[in-house]
Amino acid sequence: MHKVSKPFAFSKMKDAEQFAREMHAAGLPFPVSSDMSILGEPVRLGAKTIPNRICLQPLEGFDGTKEGAPSDLIFRRYDRYARGGAGLIWYESITVADDGRCNPLQMIIKKSTIKEIRRLVEETDRTAYEAFGRKPYNVLQLTHSGRRSVDANWKSTPLAVVANPYIDHHNSIDGQSGKITIASDEKIEQIIREFIEAAVLSVEAGFDSVDIKVCHEYILRELLAAFNRPGKFGGSFENRTRALFDIIDGVRARVGDAIDICVRLNAYDCIPYPHGWGMVKEEGVMAPDVSEPIRLCQMLVERDVKLINLSTMMPRYQPYGRGYLAELEEDAEIQPYKGTYELLKATRQIKEAVPEGIFVCTGLTWLEQFGGNVGAGGVRDGWFDIAGFGRQAFAYPDFARDILIRNVMEREKCCMTCDKCYDLIQKGHTVTGCVMRDQEVYLPLYRKHVQKREVEAVR
Repeated sequence: MHKVSKPFAFSKMKDAEQFAREMHAAGLPFPVSSDMSILGEPVRLGAKTIPNRICLQPLEGFDGTKEGAPSDLIFRRYDRYARGGAGLIWYESITVADDGRCNPLQMIIKKSTIKEIRRLVEETDRTAYEAFGRKPYNVLQLTHSGRRSVDANWKSTPLAVVANPYIDHHNSIDGQSGKITIASDEKIEQIIREFIEAAVLSVEAGFDSVDIKVCHEYILRELLAAFNRPGKFGGSFENRTRALFDIIDGVRARVGDAIDICVRLNAYDCIPYPHGWGMVKEEGVMAPDVSEPIRLCQMLVERDVKLINLSTMMPRYQPYGRGYLAELEEDAEIQPYKGTYELLKATRQIKEAVPEGIFVCTGLTWLEQFGGNVGAGGVRDGWFDIAGFGRQAFAYPDFARDILIRNVMEREKCCMTCDKCYDLIQKGHTVTGCVMRDQEVYLPLYRKHVQKREVEAVR
């Protein structure tokens, strides 16, 4: 098994100044601010306003219904988020097609599920109004899982766009690799239509914006790295970005400005060229080159797609050394703080090159109780515009309230980056959440499905 290296004793650091000194001494000069009040400032986005600069990033609980609608656990999660105070809620990934699920309980946006998805948005907004007198800015992330797809029994059913020797043997979230199908141009065109139809339904569901997901290992991201694919969706930059822009243009043609469009985009892939996006164009070289991501972001902003959430395969991976491959190798050591710093640094580079964009960063959960300080420092210093938190919201759904009202993140509430939420998915094939901070719901599931212990049924 790979090892995640955690050399820093955050529990013993008394304040943000000490954190900044120790990180700088370790060669990780994160932007840090003791005063987090800047995160309370609103952000204007066209005719709409994001109430503050804290984003809850898309994070699935693997807990929808079999039909693809939100379950009681999903309603519970977003109620907690609404009470927490974040100004931007980036709703978890919802697939545009039945064959595009990454787990058997992923939500699907279609006519039969739209009523319940709309109810989810309405109830979340109502809770936020009751707590804060305003609603959050709501983004729905649309996806097709591509090579991460599985069937109703968790069997891997990967749909790829090009062969990739680095990851072809590791496709689904739990590490399986079924027989890979290479998508034809006709299949990609079908998926483009499905994204457009899903965006139209997103208007009906009441979202402020729809995210055309271009990150992690999913199909639109893979197209960005399809250097070796022949035909209209591979090879040149224009071809590799064709599907994304066809979707954007198609949505605008159908609904005009009835809904905003945004993207969550890999800044780089941590997989060498010609199989990775945003990497130096020298075969086998593991090093980032954000020139193409900058070019893409410039084109997005020109099309009025200004809200861009930058990510990578996962923030823990560095775009150097073994990169993403460390996840798949025995005895590899992953240094997540270096990976997080490199991603924030790339975000700064892209933001500086595309100042008109409104950029959300990724990876702050790894910094535990100092994540808000780095978020505030990054906004203050122009690295990004909005501080993004993923797993932190599972563990500590009201962290935004504590930042905005008390200028603090309480360590004893923070995500411990223990990966037990991933174990529930990968080893347990069950719904997921924070085992350590939300024990009433998730600890019995962990004991039953991961540890294989007999426990009382979860109520």
